[in-house]
Amino acid sequence: MIRPNDDLESIRAEEEQLERRLEELRNRRAALEEKTPAKPAVTTTSKKSSARPLRDVVLEVLGEARVPLNSLLLASVIRAWLGRTVPSSRFGTLSIDETKSYDSSRPRPVYLCHCLTWDRGEAVKRFWARSDWALMDRVMGPMSGRLLFMKGAAWAIRLAKAVDAGDLIAADPDVLRYVAADQARDAGMIVKRGNFPFDEWLEAISTAISRHEADDVAIRQAAAADISHLPERALLFGAPAGFVSLPGSHKDWRSARDER
Repeated sequence: MIRPNDDLESIRAEEEQLERRLEELRNRRAALEEKTPAKPAVTTTSKKSSARPLRDVVLEVLGEARVPLNSLLLASVIRAWLGRTVPSSRFGTLSIDETKSYDSSRPRPVYLCHCLTWDRGEAVKRFWARSDWALMDRVMGPMSGRLLFMKGAAWAIRLAKAVDAGDLIAADPDVLRYVAADQARDAGMIVKRGNFPFDEWLEAISTAISRHEADDVAIRQAAAADISHLPERALLFGAPAGFVSLPGSHKDWRSARDER
């Protein structure tokens, strides 16, 4: 029922205040959950996850991983860890919803966003990030795709290792182990059925990442500096195709590797 003294601006202001309060409560709850031992009740984990908005789940998973993740790995881990199945088409809807939310008059403290190409600032929609991360951590250079895959694989392996050690509760520990094994195999590890040498996989992946990490960081830092002037919307969801030509697309721009 609309009250006589209601007006659109006051309702929007009240809604924004409530959203900020809700975000504060979620952050406090997350902090308390980290300090409170999880209960070994798979059904409880599944119910809590399925009852929450998917964007909140993805934001928290990304916050836990601290690295951009692709849609396929997100879906696999969310299913095994939290017991929630996410159809592949749902990520497309999530992207559209997040953009619409940004364009509305109800700003959010943090957005789900996409990684950006280093040379044109266009969205790499299969890779997800958080808007409160540094810009360079959301830029993908020529080598970043492989490196991000390796970092995501290492994160999934660490999750499975924590579950095996009893430090973490998963909805389906067996599936999480096999998700980790699949990631290790795709990262170039030799994987034997039923054998999960988590530490060996992590050491090998860390060595592989270190080979190109410095070059990748240098390129992403330079690209981030060059696109930082773009509108905030473009920095979150990508510039339209052909909207901008960045230094990386010019023949006179050299990568850190070329300058050696």
